[in-house]
Amino acid sequence: MEKLLKLTRSEGLRQSALVMGGTFFATGFSAIAIILISRILGPATFGEFSVGFALALILNRFNDLGLSFALQKFAARETTIEQKNKLFSFATRIKLLAFLFICIIGILVYLPLSRLLNFSQPLIILAAFVFSAGTTAYEHLQAILQSLHRFSQSVIANILQAILKTLGAIGFYFFSLKNSTLIFSYYLLAPLLPVFLSLKLVPSWFKIQLNQDFIKEKKLLTSIASHASIAYLSAGIIENIDILLVQKYLNTFEAGLLGGVSRIALLFSLVAYSLGTVLNPRVARYREKIHLQKFIKKASLIAALSLIGFLSLIPISKWMLIFTIGPDYLSGLNILNLLLASSFLTIAVIPFIAMFFSFEADWYFSVSGAAQLIMILAGNLIFVPIYGLPAAAWTRLITRLSLFIFTSLLAFYLYHREYVAKKT
Repeated sequence: MEKLLKLTRSEGLRQSALVMGGTFFATGFSAIAIILISRILGPATFGEFSVGFALALILNRFNDLGLSFALQKFAARETTIEQKNKLFSFATRIKLLAFLFICIIGILVYLPLSRLLNFSQPLIILAAFVFSAGTTAYEHLQAILQSLHRFSQSVIANILQAILKTLGAIGFYFFSLKNSTLIFSYYLLAPLLPVFLSLKLVPSWFKIQLNQDFIKEKKLLTSIASHASIAYLSAGIIENIDILLVQKYLNTFEAGLLGGVSRIALLFSLVAYSLGTVLNPRVARYREKIHLQKFIKKASLIAALSLIGFLSLIPISKWMLIFTIGPDYLSGLNILNLLLASSFLTIAVIPFIAMFFSFEADWYFSVSGAAQLIMILAGNLIFVPIYGLPAAAWTRLITRLSLFIFTSLLAFYLYHREYVAKKT
């Protein structure tokens, strides 16, 4: 009982509860938006939306270049305002340059890419390249707020963009607008609202100055960003490339089916990402055995709770599908169950990934990212044309299971090597 009381007084637990609670609230609004959009469009037209959204999320990972990970690790450690601002300024400059490059590439390739994917809505492809700026700017703001441990403001930003998405979806539903390009463009630009209000969310001393000498910041951030970018990009591809390949090898209806059930599974994956935003900068500070020893117990508990959570959802997954995106998507029930398993594995592995923010093992991010990327691409390219939609879901599940096994075992090994073996 005493241990339970101490756990409830833990600052990390309170922050985790705040972020996850806020994420659930914001996710509720986003879920309403997706439910309305999926019901308005139906599986086939929602497939057009899903293809564009999958591409936009992948492009967002290209734009990030691992800088969000780097800010969470290094900005959280800095003690001076000047140094924090220089880190934020350097990361902002790099992201702006990356976005301009992505826009230029998009203008050049959106038509050939549409033909490659057998996709009949090339303007959605173009919008994905250009309007992904909304999501990119929003996630950059989130990385800054989280590295500053301004978790309340991070939650507010999340809720604002989710509410705007929902209001737009209600409007589309009310006026029976079924233009997938218009709906998709609005959905991508909605996250710009909290960015416009960012001065109300960041501390008063926060200041972006792009024309500075960033020699130290470049060396510091790229030391981990070079590894984290591979992991971050790989994660984005893993979560979204299957929709693009289903569109290429199957059809837009199948892509819409996968996109619809993926959005339900994503609601649970967001728990993992919100958990990571709290744990990553916190664990980056851990340098003592006792801290990591306590954290390992919490990580193991989260893994056990993830298994229980998945098992409890299986009996009701059919009704989740019916009451959310609708009975038109019922043929994707088995796919949903596989994706739910993948999502809860993601929740289970997040605390073990956070441990690598403490270890001097930045290579883990690039190795694990590259390995997942190879698995997801090989699985989808080889098996989707043969076995269809289930192959995409099985590939994602097996990839996540492999990541959990590799990450947890490696984390225990490094902990034992650095904090146990050296003491004996």
